[in-house]
Amino acid sequence: MTEGPLYLVGVDGSDPSRRAVAVAARLAARCGGRLLIAHIIHWSGFTPLSLEEALRRPIDKKQEEETAREKILAPLVAVAEDNGIEPETYYSWGSPAESLHKLARDRGAEMIVVGRRGHSNIAEIILGSVSNAIAHMSDIPVLLVP
Repeated sequence: MTEGPLYLVGVDGSDPSRRAVAVAARLAARCGGRLLIAHIIHWSGFTPLSLEEALRRPIDKKQEEETAREKILAPLVAVAEDNGIEPETYYSWGSPAESLHKLARDRGAEMIVVGRRGHSNIAEIILGSVSNAIAHMSDIPVLLVP
């Protein structure tokens, strides 16, 4: 038996990412597909840290992972289930756009679905949006959900 197509949804806990999960879940349900909801905790090895920050990092990291699981991913599982799909969840550390692109490639995703805008409008203006970066680097369809 062949598995249905995999839809990867990149989320940050914002309203647009919540809508992206609902849209992707409906797509997956209609075509017998699967849903992977992924949250990438932004991290760069080049981020300068003070001595105090370096000492606190293991504590902060654990808290950020707990937040990813309980406050970002868990509520979005309920959104997917309300739309007829039992999703898989995933979180990791890294550059959100690059990490989602790699995850989609590694897992053979049919499509990447993301909210058009995330939490940080100012950072998007200065650095560019995650959704824009994914759309430019991806070799599979990317659906931007308003």
